[in-house]
Amino acid sequence: MSIGTAQQQQALGDHIYHQTQQYADRVNQSELATSCRNLTLSKLRYQGYVAAMYPIVVGFNRALIRSLAKVDHVREHRLVKYLCEQLQEEQDHNAMWRRKMEELHIDHEALYLDLENYLAKFSNQQLDDMTEQVIEAARIDITKVTPGAFPDPVVPEPVLALYHFLYKTAIDPAIHYWEHFACQTAVECIIYSVVSESVYPGVSQREELNPGRSTLIWWKEHAHQGSEDGKKRTDEEKHLEMARLAMNRSEKANQLHDQILSRAEDAMRLFAGTAICHDQDYATFTVTPYL
Repeated sequence: MSIGTAQQQQALGDHIYHQTQQYADRVNQSELATSCRNLTLSKLRYQGYVAAMYPIVVGFNRALIRSLAKVDHVREHRLVKYLCEQLQEEQDHNAMWRRKMEELHIDHEALYLDLENYLAKFSNQQLDDMTEQVIEAARIDITKVTPGAFPDPVVPEPVLALYHFLYKTAIDPAIHYWEHFACQTAVECIIYSVVSESVYPGVSQREELNPGRSTLIWWKEHAHQGSEDGKKRTDEEKHLEMARLAMNRSEKANQLHDQILSRAEDAMRLFAGTAICHDQDYATFTVTPYL
């Protein structure tokens, strides 16, 4: 997938949203998402997906927290207020995910400890280099989800790469804040589309995967089904609309249009990989140690 010249005149927010739909469509076509929609995904595979996505869930908020230091709190005071509100909502969403893992008998503390210990083995430069190798592989072929960049990965390589990628875009002074903002928005946008089309319909209809309210609430908050009655938008729908408008209206963001879009598309590639890596043809992660 590449940036189309026909769309380059779009406002940045609209362009980002257009591009994410291509990646969301690819994820919805994956074997994992198709099996979920078709109600054939096994509980063990579902547990593996939920466990392996935990670093992305908490890594998103980790990056959001650190990225706030880049925002001009004088000229962008409205954006700061919005981001602080989002931060609290994302903290709540992190807690929702942990409750889901507990209901599914997944030890999230053990997984997070293993993640911390694994990443601590490497310098920031090594993590930068390994992440770039995963991105380069995904640019060639989005299904190259085991390029061997991260040795003996504790979770799938696209997960490790995206976890570090978002952290780097949040803190690296050479990366403009709007690049990071666009990356996080792109991830949220793909999540919303995939959960709405594949995950929520597949999980909500199966008691084996949805034994209680705690196992479904995160998915519902990130799907259009969460506001089907039309009375109240979910937090995620508010995030997506505010982010699109913020990028459309920012003069600086639109001046950096191509630079931002290029960075955001790498985030899209990595996030797509975090789902495709669970397809039967590519899966290497085992959740058994955390059950």
